[in-house]
Amino acid sequence: MLPHLTIIETPAAAPTGPGRPPLKPCCAREEPSTKPEQRRLFACAILAALLMAVAMAGMVGHMLGLHVPEWLAGTPGNWLQLLLATPIVFWGGWPILTGGWEGFRRGRPGMFSLIALGVLVAWTASTIATLVPSIFPAAFRREDGSVEVFFESAGMIVVLVLIGQLLESRARRSTTASIRALMDLSPPTADRIVDDGQMETVPLEQIRRGDRLRVRPGGRIPTDATILEGSTTCDESLLTGEPLPVDRVVGDRVLGGAINGSAAIVVRADVAAEGALVSRITRLVREAHEHRAPIEQLADRVAAVFVPAVLVVAAATFLGWSLLGPQPRLALGLLSAVSVLVIACPCALGLATPLAMTVAIGRGARQGILVRSAEAMEKLARSKTIVFDKTGTLTQGRPRIVATLVLHDDGSRLEIEGDDRSTWQASSARRLLGITASLEMASEHALARAFTDAAANFGVSLGEATQVAAVVGRGIRGRVGEHVVLAGTEAFLAAEGIDLIGSPGTHQLATPEATLILVAIDGRLAGTFAIADPPRPEAADVIGTLKEQGRRLVMLSGDRDATAQAVAARVGIEEAYGGLAPAEKARWVETCRAADPDGSMVAFVGDGINDAPALATADVGIAMGSGADVALETADITLLSGGLAAVPRAIDLALATMSTVRQNLVLAFLYNVLAIPVAAGALYPLLGHVTSPMLAAAAMTLSSLSVIANSLRLRNP
Repeated sequence: MLPHLTIIETPAAAPTGPGRPPLKPCCAREEPSTKPEQRRLFACAILAALLMAVAMAGMVGHMLGLHVPEWLAGTPGNWLQLLLATPIVFWGGWPILTGGWEGFRRGRPGMFSLIALGVLVAWTASTIATLVPSIFPAAFRREDGSVEVFFESAGMIVVLVLIGQLLESRARRSTTASIRALMDLSPPTADRIVDDGQMETVPLEQIRRGDRLRVRPGGRIPTDATILEGSTTCDESLLTGEPLPVDRVVGDRVLGGAINGSAAIVVRADVAAEGALVSRITRLVREAHEHRAPIEQLADRVAAVFVPAVLVVAAATFLGWSLLGPQPRLALGLLSAVSVLVIACPCALGLATPLAMTVAIGRGARQGILVRSAEAMEKLARSKTIVFDKTGTLTQGRPRIVATLVLHDDGSRLEIEGDDRSTWQASSARRLLGITASLEMASEHALARAFTDAAANFGVSLGEATQVAAVVGRGIRGRVGEHVVLAGTEAFLAAEGIDLIGSPGTHQLATPEATLILVAIDGRLAGTFAIADPPRPEAADVIGTLKEQGRRLVMLSGDRDATAQAVAARVGIEEAYGGLAPAEKARWVETCRAADPDGSMVAFVGDGINDAPALATADVGIAMGSGADVALETADITLLSGGLAAVPRAIDLALATMSTVRQNLVLAFLYNVLAIPVAAGALYPLLGHVTSPMLAAAAMTLSSLSVIANSLRLRNP
């Protein structure tokens, strides 16, 4: 097997049949190169061409009526073939021989064991015939006393296998071009701003969290960071799959490896370089190629039985021809036995699963679908139940004010629907929003952002909040300027002594999807805000697609049950449960798995942050999100871009992958079932000759190429 880039290929990720030769280790940033192997193949191909010319000279000369020089025929020709074939077998075929020997040494002969045995048998028999032809029966010897040899078969087998291995190597590297590009995203150095304001250029590995870095226009951002100065656009396409550059301003986070736009910026490193998103993606992709799918064990189990069976068939073929075949019996038996060994090589079987998985993982990376392991791909294809988190998964994860009721001192009211800008120009509405947002700005509650976002949207200035105290799950109190402000639930304000009876109209904002936040200023109810987290625009279509596929869909939420049921109804999910803590979500996932009598898998789709228990409990955890915030370490599959629409795409990719794997296995099995009888001589009565080992090697190579070509179809959506 040819050496590859470590992130793409490791011994565990290589075709997994027993007896594969070990891969040469290389560093993670080494450029993959096949030049040494190309030179080896080129030299062997020249020698093999000369070998074939010598071997075929007599037959071609006889057919064309040409005179053949004596040094190309008989004993001199055999010696010349020995000189040409030996370097091909023992230099060009050294990886094959060592790989085959390793299989025999471990007691688990594999695909290379069969090839190595066939090559050595052909070369050894031919060498003995060249060195001591007298030990062969007279029926085997020509007029000059020489014996027919099979050096050309041994040489061409090696050359054809090397061609197949080179094509396989190129196919693997072409499927992971986008992953190798990810490795090159991080620049080797960074410009760090030191305490005196000067800049120093330091190696990337010296960057630490908190360092201030300057990023030049068009340069790559060294690590995940927050912008301190300047504004720009960033090309994050290779990281998130987002095709268009995104705007970034002061306070925004930028991803390491993204390409800075036309403006220089100063950023603060949020993590060291090895903790950046691009580094974690690289590490996880490497792990994905090292983890094998359960279906690969099928190929191993088959190979463990198949290879010894082939050895028995080859031995029986030799004995059958030698005892019962026409003359020259031994020659026909040897040719047929070698052909069986070569043509039965289960190379295609070893390629069937890992190559398809490699192609699929590479395609997923290009589409922003980061697959952690081949096992996750197989389990996703078998998942019949899809469990969704609500907030940030089915919903946008950005609560916003959907309705407002402003209560005036004179008893009148102002009702505002959504973001009606004309109504929000009213001074009373702006005052209420400004005071509430000033208080909520000091809160870490998920709903607080709805107020600060609305204030920024409508240009409402904020004041300073003091004496802020939050009551978990109920509300918040504090002072904004000279005003005492309370914001929270109805129960919270009632407990604080606020008169709610004389404030009609508050409950008319209530909807199943909305959460009501009541605001009191200086001891009097001043208004009510209805806050909701709307479903993602694509949610209903995605759910409809999954339902058409016959999957069971469940939604779990930590929000109150009425809100969960309302959101589920809007997107089309019939089964929804609310009021669940993270641990309870994990238990629900186990319940869904136990409820399936067919033993199919359960996939959980969450935001990857507070759903870690459920993500870990599910057979397949799918984390949605982008950037450095996504929980890459928990999820089996991470959707870096595409929103909820990436879920059915990931499932389709998994289904296509497993379909391709099954097709590859059928191709490999069918080939071996049909090819072995032909190699053993089943067509001799019809054709009048047995299968040449050289043709057997060509057929074996074509079978591997058919699996490669079928797997490469996965590159295209």
